[in-house]
Amino acid sequence: MIQALTGTGPLLRHAIGLDFRKLLPWLLIFAVFPLIAFSAYPSLFPSQADAVVLQSTLSANPAFSLLFGPATDLSTAIGFTTWRIQMFGMFFAALMAILTVTRHTRASEDTGQAELLDSGVVGRHARLASALVLAWLASAAVGLLVAVTLAFAGAPPSSAYALGSMLTGTGIVFAGVAAVTAQLGSVARVANTLAATVLGISYLVRGLGDTFPGADWILWFSPMGWAESIRPSAENNPWPFLLLLVASIGLAFWAAWLSSQRDFGLGLIPTRPGPARGRVGMWGLTAKLNRLPLWTWGVNLLVLGSVFGLVTGALSSVFASNPFVKQMIAFRVATEEQLAYGFVEVLVLLLGIIGAVVGIQLALRFYAEEEERRSEWVLSAPLSRLSHVAPTVVVSVAAPAAGMILCSLALGIASNMSGTPLDVWKVVLQGIAELPAIWLAVGVAVALVGWAPQLRSLAWLLLVYWLLLTFFGQVLKAPEWLMDTSPFHVVPHVFSDGTDWGAAWWSLVLAAALVAAGLDGYRRRDLVCT
Repeated sequence: MIQALTGTGPLLRHAIGLDFRKLLPWLLIFAVFPLIAFSAYPSLFPSQADAVVLQSTLSANPAFSLLFGPATDLSTAIGFTTWRIQMFGMFFAALMAILTVTRHTRASEDTGQAELLDSGVVGRHARLASALVLAWLASAAVGLLVAVTLAFAGAPPSSAYALGSMLTGTGIVFAGVAAVTAQLGSVARVANTLAATVLGISYLVRGLGDTFPGADWILWFSPMGWAESIRPSAENNPWPFLLLLVASIGLAFWAAWLSSQRDFGLGLIPTRPGPARGRVGMWGLTAKLNRLPLWTWGVNLLVLGSVFGLVTGALSSVFASNPFVKQMIAFRVATEEQLAYGFVEVLVLLLGIIGAVVGIQLALRFYAEEEERRSEWVLSAPLSRLSHVAPTVVVSVAAPAAGMILCSLALGIASNMSGTPLDVWKVVLQGIAELPAIWLAVGVAVALVGWAPQLRSLAWLLLVYWLLLTFFGQVLKAPEWLMDTSPFHVVPHVFSDGTDWGAAWWSLVLAAALVAAGLDGYRRRDLVCT
């Protein structure tokens, strides 16, 4: 076993050197964002009554528990900070770990770099071990940065370190998940898709456990549920972190065993060989290259829409167990139908964010063909630049649109079947209302691919900014002009009377301009040589 790890140290130093700039933005965000939330608490809630009002308001809409986790205690700054960052923090810590492990395992085999490294004095599992250790170190750095900055800002050290351990534990366990999927997938994008699917299922199962009364036992079927059970600022329970650590080590050994069962450059899930001669053209080739993500995202959106619909159908029992909601209905502050539509609106907004992720991923994947030197071969044929890129742009625009219609239709139908009558057409129309914001995100990605592909990660950073601003801007009392910089904030409210579509049209015009600029940029610039 020791011989199989020969060279792990040098490979780890090499990986740190390669990934330092890629990991630095993640670490800076994790260091700064919790500190901002903690420092802003006194100005946001001058009195305990303000915090109680927010907690009661959140409890009136179970969508917030489904998406962000329970707001166990907003009466303290660390409790508010925990609620603010726990779910998104865990999700992005896991995503960082997944991308890190895949980049240094499966992706390095795809590009041929691993073959050069393995030609030296390197053990069979050295690359896998170095990738896992790097992801573990990055996850530990995230937890330490969060804990240390909050402790220095005045948070109770036990709660600060409990919150840090929640993020670290999620990162290390999903590093193990990525190590396993790197052995299963035949290429990097398959490995990432499999790991991201596990992450999405974990997030959804955790959300179901937080939404339904008396369903805490469901949390134990999700690694994110284990991490949530640490309960920073409330219980500060260290035992779930040990469970995450043990699971991560177990997944690492499983990945090492799977690695010994496959050939270099191949995954345990085989790929089908293509035809000897291709006659499908650019449109057919684009469809084939994106077939897996299209099917994966399509099924995921359909399942999410159906599950969200079933959750919506159970709102009556959720509302019945909530004394604050019963009081609102009794005093006619809101009807149960209005609360149900408010719940659905938040869920459709989340589906819209996921739709933007789909579009951005498809648009940026086009540059990977160029980066991996396949575009040169394609363009050596009598093919114009616009004919090369146009199919990808169309798929990036059409796939999220089809997904949003599909998942919102599933949401409306499932809700009606499970006992909460909703106007299915209005639910679908609310999903369609998200499309201009989604297409704006796709337009940014296309423009970056066309003019500045080296800055393409800005498309993801902008989406994260829009997500945080849309979901947390009102809680942080951000000014309205700042809120309006997020296209997801100005999405029309179809369930309300007098729907205003003006901002959606502006988003649509801006998205079209960005797509046109991206097409023009790709036509003018040189191919990137790596």
